[in-house]
Amino acid sequence: MKKNLSIILTLLVLASLLLSACGTPATPTQADQPTTKPAEPTKAAEPTKAPEQPAAETTLKIYLLDYTPDTIAWLKSEINPAFEAAHPGVKVEITEGSWSGWDTTFSGFFAAGQGPDIINLGSEMNTLYGESLADMEPYLGEAAWPEIKNFGPALENAKYKGKLRGLPIFTAPRYVFCRTDLMEKAGWTTGTPKNFAEWVDFAKKATIIDPATNSLVQQALVPVDAASMADWQWWLLVFYSLGGELYKADGTPNFDSPEALATTKWMLEMRQAIYGPYANAVGSLPTGQGSVIDVNDETGKDNGAVCLAHSGWAAPAFNRPIWEKISIDPFFGDPANFPKSKPVVLAFNDWLAVPEYSPNKQLAADWLKLAFTKEANHKWNETMGLIPARNDAHYGYVTDTPQLKREAELASQYGVGFAGILESAKLSTIMQDALGKLITEELTPEEVVAKIQEEYSAALGK
Repeated sequence: MKKNLSIILTLLVLASLLLSACGTPATPTQADQPTTKPAEPTKAAEPTKAPEQPAAETTLKIYLLDYTPDTIAWLKSEINPAFEAAHPGVKVEITEGSWSGWDTTFSGFFAAGQGPDIINLGSEMNTLYGESLADMEPYLGEAAWPEIKNFGPALENAKYKGKLRGLPIFTAPRYVFCRTDLMEKAGWTTGTPKNFAEWVDFAKKATIIDPATNSLVQQALVPVDAASMADWQWWLLVFYSLGGELYKADGTPNFDSPEALATTKWMLEMRQAIYGPYANAVGSLPTGQGSVIDVNDETGKDNGAVCLAHSGWAAPAFNRPIWEKISIDPFFGDPANFPKSKPVVLAFNDWLAVPEYSPNKQLAADWLKLAFTKEANHKWNETMGLIPARNDAHYGYVTDTPQLKREAELASQYGVGFAGILESAKLSTIMQDALGKLITEELTPEEVVAKIQEEYSAALGK
């Protein structure tokens, strides 16, 4: 019996051990943990992105007219690289044009609705192209660019309907430069003539004709051009000096005014005092090198003008010793006959405008801001020997150069802007045609002003 009980107990122990082996295993210790993590499920691969393409380069195109090589070299070596560095992906391209045929060139840009982003305009062109120019007040107005406060009166030439269309570069008034030594040699001791009668008397005394060639060797006055003496801009300067207004209160032209007729008569008198009647006119001055009031022929004798009515562009270089013998004055009008007469220097202001068609107005404004800082406007004009449009740029060569200092003072006191001229290209053509017939004596002064009045009125639709 005991033996059977022992066998039964042994069987029960074996059964217990078998059940333990088939049950849930015990929690493993830290040492029992696996040393590597099992691989995570594989995710679906994302599509590969194409590499980003570089943005296309933008070209800011600038069209400039008749600047000195020094000006262009400075812009290309200093201003443009600085601008391109500040505007990655932008390239500046300067094209140099000429004032010859400018109207055809600009008309082509506007007609096509594409062209340079910045174009070089003259004083009177704000009214001519104003409707086609961008309103730059949001980019260059005082709220956007406080430095605009530093620009002088020339800023008005860069506006249309009261809104900025660009920025003025310089002020280039036209003065009367006279050789004091040649005046004295001719027996003229009272300085620059101050009325119409004095000018005619001076013209007869200071003009020298070579009888062997029947041509001029010394011309008393060269007003813009030596040969015709009938340039339309010179006519306007004289007209303004009498107190003349280009338009009447109703907007019609004012060429049928007493001032217009007196201007035209005087121009003919001056031409005849120097050249004689057209049928027997003497030959014009020979072509010389340099300024017409600083010319010497092969004998070393002066062979040019006594007085020159023009801007500093046509005057001698400032380092020429001849400046010790040159005076600078305004044109004084004819106060005895026209009480509203006033001394005048007719101021021309080249400026840079942004066309409405430009897709790069902000870039154009940024370039203008860089090229028209105080220092840059000073440097730009130093390359040309002209007066900066910014008042705060009148330092250095401006105040250190006696001639420029005098010119700046006269411009400030007597400057009259060459601006606000409607259909200026048409007026130029009309006036040059009529004045050409004046000096050939095909038309009388009365017929000349009547012709201009009628044709210009028609051009304006008046």
